[in-house]
Formats: sequence, structure tokens, C-alpha cells
Amino acid sequence: MNSDSYSLLFVFLLIVFVIFIFIRIALRIRKYGGSMLTTMAGSTHEFRDKEKQEAMEIVLDLKANKKMVEQSDDEPK
Repeated sequence: MNSDSYSLLFVFLLIVFVIFIFIRIALRIRKYGGSMLTTMAGSTHEFRDKEKQEAMEIVLDLKANKKMVEQSDDEPK
């Protein structure tokens, strides 16, 4: 093998290693907690006033109930 082959092999192994690291990080984030979006949504919840918090909770409850009704309708009777 000449030096070009070694450099191509090195680059290939480096790319595989980087992909492996990203996959490990993604699996660890999914296993041990949420993403940055979840963290930011939770932290901004504290900055809203009481009326906005109540309105958001009502909307979320309505959406959750709608999804539960849709899921129960899909079940065979």
C-alpha cells in the first residue's frame, strides 16, 4: 500500500469514528433525558404570566383529549 491508500483509509476510519460518536451521543440523550428544545420549553414556562400559563395548559389538555379520543376510535370493537 502506498501513502495515498493509507490516507484514504485513515480518512475513512476517521469518518466512521465521528459517526459512531454522534450515534452514541444521540442514544445517550434519548435514554437519559430530553433534547434542548424540551429544556428550553420548560425554562420559558416560568417566564410567562399566570394567564398565559393557564391558557397553554387548557390548549394542551384539549389536544391531549382529542388524541385520546382518536386513539380510542381506532380500536376494534
